[in-house]
Amino acid sequence: MGTTSELGPIDPQIYVPKDGSFIRCSAHNIIQSYKELFERAVGEKGNLQPYLLQLSRYDEREIKELQAAIELSEDIAIRALKSGMMSEKTKDEIKNNIDIFLTPETTKVHGRPIYRDEGERHGICIEKIDNKEDFWHKIYELYIRTDNLVSTRASKCFESKDFSFIANP
Repeated sequence: MGTTSELGPIDPQIYVPKDGSFIRCSAHNIIQSYKELFERAVGEKGNLQPYLLQLSRYDEREIKELQAAIELSEDIAIRALKSGMMSEKTKDEIKNNIDIFLTPETTKVHGRPIYRDEGERHGICIEKIDNKEDFWHKIYELYIRTDNLVSTRASKCFESKDFSFIANP
């Protein structure tokens, strides 16, 4: 990582229609709000109507799709780490190491950065690279190209030496 580099959570984001526009929401937060609302409805001894009205805004099939997106993101991260820097660890150990990246409970929001020191505390091997090095310029070029891809033709792009995954917008 360079001096200005940062990591972020592995938290799938989706765009939800609102007032004729779209807002970006965390898949994790949508699922959590559904589960909490459902649990409150089940525990209600009085008027269920407010809960039923709110629950009608959710589609259980969409909740399952969001859960699948979260599980896919987690699987990709664990496999990538298992194929490299964490090859000696079990999948469960890797999952425990990267828990800060898997849910927004620590970072609170998707855009909050996870810096080098925090990543290292969670078992991520990070080499600091000076932004004047030739290697840094190559990484930055890859970043610019990938950013262009996910800004114009894809919503996500994951690549490793063994596999590649691109999600359409």
